Order: sequence, then C-alpha cells, then structure tokens
Amino acid sequence: MQYIVLDLEWNQPLSYNSAAYKSVGGKLLFEMIQIGAVKVDEQLKIVDSFSQLIRPTHYVKLHPRIARITHIDPEDLADAPDFNEAVAAFAKWCGEDYVLLTWGCDDISVLNQNMTFFKSETSLSKIYDIQRLFGEVIGNSKERKGLKAAMEHYEIQPDDNMPFHNAVNDAYYTALVFAHLPDPTKVLDYPLAPRKLQHLDKAKKECTAILRVRSLKDALKSSAAMKPPCPVCGKHMEVPEGYVRQREDLYMALGDCPQHGLAFVKMQFGKNDEGKRIVTRSASLSDEQSPAYVHTKHLQWAQKMAMQQEKK
Repeated sequence: MQYIVLDLEWNQPLSYNSAAYKSVGGKLLFEMIQIGAVKVDEQLKIVDSFSQLIRPTHYVKLHPRIARITHIDPEDLADAPDFNEAVAAFAKWCGEDYVLLTWGCDDISVLNQNMTFFKSETSLSKIYDIQRLFGEVIGNSKERKGLKAAMEHYEIQPDDNMPFHNAVNDAYYTALVFAHLPDPTKVLDYPLAPRKLQHLDKAKKECTAILRVRSLKDALKSSAAMKPPCPVCGKHMEVPEGYVRQREDLYMALGDCPQHGLAFVKMQFGKNDEGKRIVTRSASLSDEQSPAYVHTKHLQWAQKMAMQQEKK
C-alpha cells in the first residue's frame, strides 16, 4: 500500500455580490485550480509526485490575493484541463492500492464540494488526517497546528526553490512531517469526513473576546491587537496600518485574512466589575471584498493613520 499526500489550491469569487457567485451561490464557494500530491511508500520514502493545474469555469478571474500567495499564472490556467479531466488524471496516477492523506479538513471539504458540483464520476480512496495525528503526538489535539509549525517542531527547513502555497510543494512538506511522526501508520485512526461549506451571514462573521490589559498603549501594540483571529477561520490576520482612534475608548483597524479577506477590528476599552482594565476585541468580515474596495479602504486607513500621527 502507498500513501498519497494530497494538497489543493483553489480560487474564490472576487465578491459575494458578483454575478459569478450569484450564479452558483453556496453550491461552489471555492473552485479548485491545482491538485498537488506525492506518493510515499511503506518505507516512508517519496517515490513520485503529481501536479496539475485546473481551468476554472465559474470563478474565471483569479482573485488577486490567491494570485499573490500561489504565484499561479492565470494564462497557465486558461490552457489547463477542466475539473473532471484533472481529477480523473489524478485518480489514474494514484493507482489501486493507496490511501489519501491531507493536513486538516479544508482540502477534503473543497474537493468534495467540487466533485459534487461538477458531477464527477471519479472514485477516490478514503482520506485521513495527518494534522490530527500530529496533535496527538505533541499532546495538543484541541489546537490545530499549521503545517509550518509542524515543520519547525521537527526542524524541517523549507527549500527556497519550493515556496509554500503551491499544492505539490505543500504536499511534499506534509509528507516530510508525516515521515517524522513516531508511528505514521496511526494516521489510519483519524479518518476525515468533509464538512459542509457555506458563506456565513453577518451574524456568523463576527467574533468577540474580552482581554485583560495593563494600558491602552500596550494593548494596541500587543499580539492580540496586531494579529487578531479571522472571524471565519480563526487564523491570525495581519493589521498593516494599525489602529485609528474613533473616540476616547474605541480604536479600529483593518485586518487581512489570506483566505477570507478584509475584516474590521475594534478594540473597545473599559473596566470590569472588579475595576480591572479590559478591552473588548471584536472582528467582523467585510460584506464587500472586491479588490478595488479593499485597496481603497487600506489607502483611506493609511491616510487616517498619518493624520493621527501628525496630531501627536
């Protein structure tokens, strides 16, 4: 039996108000644009690799954020096979005696939605979760660690010629982590099931946390403020400009999630019932995610920050 370590890249609509998204709605939230995989034999050696770009048919224009992190050339996608051709080629490459492995449930969920949407007749093996096994190994099964954190744990150095967010490169790095696990065969104890993907309404696109703080200045420079969690996926966002004062007790910033886009972050200061200083940090995903809107908001925020600095 061989292990097939799988990784995917996918595109998303430029805006959830776009005609492309409205034509399919929640039936296709993300459209796959690359399948990457490596074969690992029973001695845990990588013996082959697979990389296939996929021509999108609905979200044809590559989202600028996706283009930036994947470095995929839109012209290459135009000449690539469609989804059903690509997944059929992948299944043929996998062969007969194999199991699929991924890092977490995102890939299998997107794969399942694409196979359902495009009415794929291709059959694939069961899929198992390396991320969960890694969590058990390090004694932290509740917090889902990222692939880079796992590589750092095993002191696996990335190759400068193999950047992250390329499907076959990420599959390769995931396979290296897999091979470092004390008993990789235990991955078969962690089968994966796809979760239902859906576009969250505004009420579900918000998250709030109450934090103890020493001072307003320290709070605004803390990791809690500068790397707040995305309200959708929980991963750390970047806050490139910083916080603009709205009133004496309220500061706001723009947060960027690589996967879900622009969010508005608020830091509201006050005291709890014991008189201790606290800040209520809240983040909500923007309803508008078009590149022009996001670019304009960041320019406006940079100008506000500059004006705020001049007043000091």
